[in-house]
Amino acid sequence: MIKNVAIFLLLVIIAGGMWFYLKNPGKEEYKQEATQTPSASQERNFPAGFSAQGLKEKELDTNNDGKKELLLTSLDASGPHAILADPLDNTKALSNIFNFPQNGFSEEFSFKSGEAPEIDQTMDLNANGREELVFDLKDYGAYTTTYGVVIFSGGKLDWLMLEEKDGKSRPAIFRDGASVRTANVFKILSDEKAWVEVSGAGDNEGNWTWEVSAYKWNGTKYIYNSELSAKIRSEQPKKIIDGQPVF
Repeated sequence: MIKNVAIFLLLVIIAGGMWFYLKNPGKEEYKQEATQTPSASQERNFPAGFSAQGLKEKELDTNNDGKKELLLTSLDASGPHAILADPLDNTKALSNIFNFPQNGFSEEFSFKSGEAPEIDQTMDLNANGREELVFDLKDYGAYTTTYGVVIFSGGKLDWLMLEEKDGKSRPAIFRDGASVRTANVFKILSDEKAWVEVSGAGDNEGNWTWEVSAYKWNGTKYIYNSELSAKIRSEQPKKIIDGQPVF
C-alpha cells in the first residue's frame, strides 16, 4: 500500500511539472537570453557630436609618452570624421572632431572617401616628439590610392601643411598608383626627413617624363627642397612594368 502511494505521489509531481512547463514555454530560455543582453546604460557612447557610423578604431601613442589615445574614424553622409578619445572613457574627447576638410584646396588635393579612413602608418619623421598620422583616405580611384598626413598638436588634429617652392602652402595629400600613361609615387624618406611626390607621364613610344617634389624638414616646417628633388629625379624610373614604376 505504501509503495503504491509513493508511486502515485511521484506521478502527480511529474504531471505537475509538465503542466507548468506547457503553460510557460521558453520562460527559462528567455530569462537566460535577457541576462546576456546589455541594458541601455551599458551601451557604448562616444564624444558629443561624433558620428560613429562605419566606425573604425585604433590605439595610438601620438606623443610617445606611454599614454594611449584611441583614434576613432567614421564616415556618414557629411563625409569622414576622426577624433582622439580616452581609451578608458570613450566619451572623453582628447582632440577636436577632425572632418578632413578640403575647403580652399585646389582640385588636385580633393578626394571622396568610400569608407572611414584608417591609419596606414605613424612616425615621428621630424623627431619633434609627436607622430605624424598617415591616413589611407579610402578614396577609390581607378588606379590610385590617396593618402593624407595629419598631425596632433596642442590638442588639435589638423592637416600637415607643406610649403611649395613658390612659398604657398598645400596639404600633405598624395596619390600613389599608376596606369598605362600616368604614374604617381608617394615616398617617405626617413633619413632625409622628407615627404616626396613623384609624378610621371608616358607617350605613345613608351617614353616617360618625371617631376619630383620633395618636402624636407628645415627645423620648423616642411618646405620644398630643390636639391633633394633634383637628386630623386636623376634616379627617376625609366618605365612602367605591371603597373608599377621601375627605378
